[in-house]
Amino acid sequence: MPNVGHFHHVVMEVSNLDRSAEFLEQAVGLKLAGRDLWLEDGPSAAFQTAEGQYFVIVEVPNFTPRLGVHTNFMLPPEDYQVVYDGLKERGCLVMDHRAEQRSVGEVSTYFSDPDGQRLQITAFQPEAFQIPAAGRGKIVAGRIDDFPMGSVTHNKEGKFFLVRLQEGILALNDVCTHQQCTVAYQPEHYRFFCACHYNKFTRKGEHIGHIRGTPPLHAYAVEVVDGQVVVDTDASIPRTTEQAERMVYGLVEKA
Repeated sequence: MPNVGHFHHVVMEVSNLDRSAEFLEQAVGLKLAGRDLWLEDGPSAAFQTAEGQYFVIVEVPNFTPRLGVHTNFMLPPEDYQVVYDGLKERGCLVMDHRAEQRSVGEVSTYFSDPDGQRLQITAFQPEAFQIPAAGRGKIVAGRIDDFPMGSVTHNKEGKFFLVRLQEGILALNDVCTHQQCTVAYQPEHYRFFCACHYNKFTRKGEHIGHIRGTPPLHAYAVEVVDGQVVVDTDASIPRTTEQAERMVYGLVEKA
């Protein structure tokens, strides 16, 4: 039996156990952990992923492919190309419609299993990981009086949130520092939320859950010139937890 502490909650139904098991082992590179470990659930196979979790497939009668969801397997960078090439040879790759949203250092692709169900492989080069800047130059967000105390305002052009608190004014990059999805502001909770992997951040961009080790949201340099708030979107500034708590990018008045 797999160790309980490493058991992954994903169980996928398949139409032909032998065919799908061969595909996951040979094409995706998953390690077979055992067959028919839960006899009461029918024919099944459990696989261990590169991260030590377990992925279970179960053969069911009257199989119906699952649609609208996918399972992502994280691979070591050195294994990614080998798996990718094998999937390409089998002709099961699917165009990555999110390629333009991938971070620097991230490679990922979608593919279909023998039943036509969507799966994904992803690898990271941690030392190359970057959060992209919007690259729109210096943007005049509005007059300082347009942003009441306690307000959080999204600027679509500059892809940032302008936050005004007692400590000053802050421009936060709207890209999540976990895997580069876009965060949304939830005013009822006074926090930012990433729907991709359920990360949460305070209005200062401090990470408060749930994926351990996620850095604070990046910031943009802010200045106030003649009463106008100007945000420089050409450089996305990483911050430590201590810097985010102190809200170091505050209000600077220029004549």
